[in-house]
Amino acid sequence: MPDTAIHRFPPPTLVFAITCLTSLLVLLTGLVLSHTPKEVFAESGPIERLSALYLILSAVLLALMSERGRWHQVVLVAAAGLRELDWDKAFTDSGVLSLRLYSGDAPLIQKAAGLVVLSLLIAAGIRLLRRDLGPWLRNLRAGRPAAWLIALILVMHAVAKSLDGLGRKLAPWGIDLAEWTNRLAGRSEEALELIAAILILQIVVLIRHNDGRHNGRA
Repeated sequence: MPDTAIHRFPPPTLVFAITCLTSLLVLLTGLVLSHTPKEVFAESGPIERLSALYLILSAVLLALMSERGRWHQVVLVAAAGLRELDWDKAFTDSGVLSLRLYSGDAPLIQKAAGLVVLSLLIAAGIRLLRRDLGPWLRNLRAGRPAAWLIALILVMHAVAKSLDGLGRKLAPWGIDLAEWTNRLAGRSEEALELIAAILILQIVVLIRHNDGRHNGRA
């Protein structure tokens, strides 16, 4: 008899449709209410807030799954969502991922807290590689949609990171980008991160749905 939890939770297609519709409505509202499109793509603007919301929601869903071995996924996804909210810089003189925090004159309590956060992230990252890399590669070869979505997300994040501060990165090479190009790169970065967050949520919903079906057959 199938697990009733499957029926209580919306199917992946419905979740994806709701997520896309919500994103569209929020972006349209932002464009209508903002003075310029720059406000929509700005730090702490609606696009970045949506990305954070979807990542944190993904972490919550992962935490609610029955398989306790997913704690490292919860930590990494939640950390990505909190970073979108700039929490990595909110409670310390420098960001917890910045070397200045540990090499500078920041209070000892901030350095200790930063090291705890870094240690947790490193432990989660190592566990992710040891536990999930092999199955992910096998699922890629098997053509599983979730595995290929993860690959797409990784590519999108790599492109987004390369676009972040593109003008600043190219300046030492003597390349001076036009203001329009810099603006396009920055907006593309925010758009890619939002799409990646939507896909991460979709992957989590797919995993939850598949686990529910598997438990229902057990």
